[in-house]
Amino acid sequence: MNSPLSDQHYNNVAFDQFQRYKNVADAIESMRKANEQFTILEVGANEHRNLEKFLPRDSIKYLDIELPADLQKHPDYILGDATKMEFSNDYFDIVVALDVFEHIPPDERDDFISEIHRVSSEFYIITAPFASPSVSKAERRTNAVYKSLVQEDYRWLAEHFENGLPVQKDLEMFLDKLGVNYRVLSHGSLPIWESMMEIHFVAACFPELQYYRMELDRFYNANIFAEDYAEDSYRKIYICSKERGMSELIEKRSLINMAPRHLEELQRFKTTFFSLATMLVNKKNVETEVQDKSVQDKIQVFTDSGKGFNEEESFKIDVDENRPIHKFLWNNSRVEPIKSIRIDPSDRKGIFKFDNITIRNQQGELVEEYFEDGNYIYSFDDIYGFSNDDPFLILNFSKPVSIDSISFDVTSLTKDERKLILEVEKVFLGISRLQETNKRITLESNNRLDKIRYLNNQLHQSELDKQKIEQFHKQEIQHNEQSIMEVKQALEDRNREYETLESELNKAHQQLQDVENSKFWKMAKLIKKLVGK
Repeated sequence: MNSPLSDQHYNNVAFDQFQRYKNVADAIESMRKANEQFTILEVGANEHRNLEKFLPRDSIKYLDIELPADLQKHPDYILGDATKMEFSNDYFDIVVALDVFEHIPPDERDDFISEIHRVSSEFYIITAPFASPSVSKAERRTNAVYKSLVQEDYRWLAEHFENGLPVQKDLEMFLDKLGVNYRVLSHGSLPIWESMMEIHFVAACFPELQYYRMELDRFYNANIFAEDYAEDSYRKIYICSKERGMSELIEKRSLINMAPRHLEELQRFKTTFFSLATMLVNKKNVETEVQDKSVQDKIQVFTDSGKGFNEEESFKIDVDENRPIHKFLWNNSRVEPIKSIRIDPSDRKGIFKFDNITIRNQQGELVEEYFEDGNYIYSFDDIYGFSNDDPFLILNFSKPVSIDSISFDVTSLTKDERKLILEVEKVFLGISRLQETNKRITLESNNRLDKIRYLNNQLHQSELDKQKIEQFHKQEIQHNEQSIMEVKQALEDRNREYETLESELNKAHQQLQDVENSKFWKMAKLIKKLVGK
């Protein structure tokens, strides 16, 4: 197995090429047997030799229909037509065609696949965008960005429009006809691909942005790539095996989901990039305009005591073009209250950073209650961009203040893109830290809310249990009361029976006495004595 790619590889390979070559390298590695080395042909490789960066152990040749003169005699390069290759059958173990299929004219695409199939002995891999409404729209929007920047179509996308993207169903029907076993992997989320291509196009117009673009590519390659598997993808990867069994690579990668934190970090990179691009556009606009070099640039501060801003109530210092930072200090000798202060960092438009703005009243106290206004077109943190000459920043006090002194530092970022990039990075690092803090607070709040919900649920359950117990006891009491009533009723019935029996007994006793007291009974007793019985 190959060792992992070094940081240099991640840095030097553009994201879209990394998408192709890393997927292909991973597919080959997943089907490689122990200590096996392959002979590989890459068709349509151009001259960058990227595949060998990912598969250094294998023997790789590169075929293309167009080659510079200095490479046509190179032993690893072959000038040729992929639809009519001069190799014998099964000449290479593996043939790969990375984003080439869509550039083949439609009537030659079957020949292209047939030749790749014929020349490979083990398996072959084809990557390409395929026809779908979403892919076509994304490509047209991306081409529109390029055309807006350079006033012409992007060459490779123009070929897509001219040839028409291949249709997956047509390719699969032809592969079935060849009797090849194949699997398909979908990679490259369309929104990510589209935004990354836009960044590459913009960076191509501003060499100063290439370093940051490389950092963005590196971030994608190291973090996003392994999670960028989506059905609605820009690219499909066909792994076609003639003899060899398929690995589980497709099944495993089809289950991968994108980590939200990686998408958030990618968004931060994109925001920073386009902020830098906007600032560089402003910088270049300033540099290309003809400036009157005989007029000394200056920093000027105006105060408004009720008469509006005017030269009489202002103080200025000349700008030294060789100094990156200018410190301004003005001690005010007038005591009349001031409604607002206007700071002109230059006579010319540009991007300026204000630091350490300090305003003190006549008592030496800091004045901090004011709101900002001005003719800047954007601002973040302490950085302001001005698109017109005579830039100004106004500090309006909530109520008039008698000012003793005003001091601040102003830095022109227009002339130094390195400082500009550093400042923007500081700002977005701060934003990133705030976002992380917000995430932490949100997580803690959610945990607390979950705990409160849990306790509320417990309380609710306790109330339900209490009600159940009370209902149970109530039913028990009702049952017992019913039993008591039934016992009482039974007792009353028994009492009545007893009284009836007692009455009947008394009657019987009375009847017996009546008999004993009767003359007949007395005669019967006398007769009994006489007869001896």
